[in-house]
Amino acid sequence: MSGSGFSVRKLREGLYVIEFAQPFSGPPAPVCTVYGPEWKTFNISVALLEVTNDHVIYATSNPERPLDAAVSIIVAGPRG
Repeated sequence: MSGSGFSVRKLREGLYVIEFAQPFSGPPAPVCTVYGPEWKTFNISVALLEVTNDHVIYATSNPERPLDAAVSIIVAGPRG
């Protein structure tokens, strides 16, 4: 985890919430990618489930089940 102004909580295996210390003035635009070498990550996906001005919820999984995976997330948007 790097950066500042946010915290990340694991809700259950493969499900996470990023909470922003200072909310955006409207919903931000997050971009998520699975992080790691192709031979380890080719069958892992990341999905944005909820985006609001104060948090983002995302899930990671393989075709069979949710699982924990490294991701890279950039969140950009207007500050009020």
